[in-house]
Amino acid sequence: AQRSGAAGVIIADNSCLCDAGKTCFSEPGVECEEREPIMADDGSGADISIPAFLMFKQDADVVKAELRANSVVQMEMAWSLPSPDDRVEYDLWTIPTDPVSRNFLRTFKDASMGLGARAYFTPHMYIYDGIKSNCRGFDGESQCYNLCTNNGRYCATDPDNDLDKGISGADVVEESLRRICIWKHYGEENGVGVEWWDYVNIFMMQCDTPDLFMKPKCINEVMYKASIDEAVVQQCIDD
Repeated sequence: AQRSGAAGVIIADNSCLCDAGKTCFSEPGVECEEREPIMADDGSGADISIPAFLMFKQDADVVKAELRANSVVQMEMAWSLPSPDDRVEYDLWTIPTDPVSRNFLRTFKDASMGLGARAYFTPHMYIYDGIKSNCRGFDGESQCYNLCTNNGRYCATDPDNDLDKGISGADVVEESLRRICIWKHYGEENGVGVEWWDYVNIFMMQCDTPDLFMKPKCINEVMYKASIDEAVVQQCIDD
């Protein structure tokens, strides 16, 4: 549809929800659905940029009937964003070694500052549950080499795929925790976090190498330049 010039796509479900009752009629031989269908990317949609909506069958049937009658149908695609306090809320899921988000982190600070109190930003760090990943052994010790902290409790993949050198998964977990703590004390209240943005950007310029990634001197210098209290962050990490 996108290659043909469509600005958006509306997909009609071909089966009814079971709880729709007599308001919906499934096609012959098609079972009803117990749950609402979820339309998601299967990994092949990286080049798709137009929006797509899924309509329940009972709603889509009305539209299709009008089309079959050669009637003109006009539809509006709209997105409802939760904003209980008149602020747009947006989130970023990343880790300190994520190459995909680096350009966003480098370029979006000014936009974030410009949005100010009209938006609320929340950064998240995605790390793995080492217990569910079987990284904590029966003896309570880590079974995943240097990918985890806290005896195999919190883990991250090795960013350079070399367990013997470079940045380790445990290093990624520690830096992720540091950024979570910086956000908690310098961004959570207002959803802007000037100091958090400054820290992340200065860190990428000064410490984002295998030799400096976990060097306390480099990290502390970045926090100083970003006007972050090292003691406050360290207390958060210890807690």
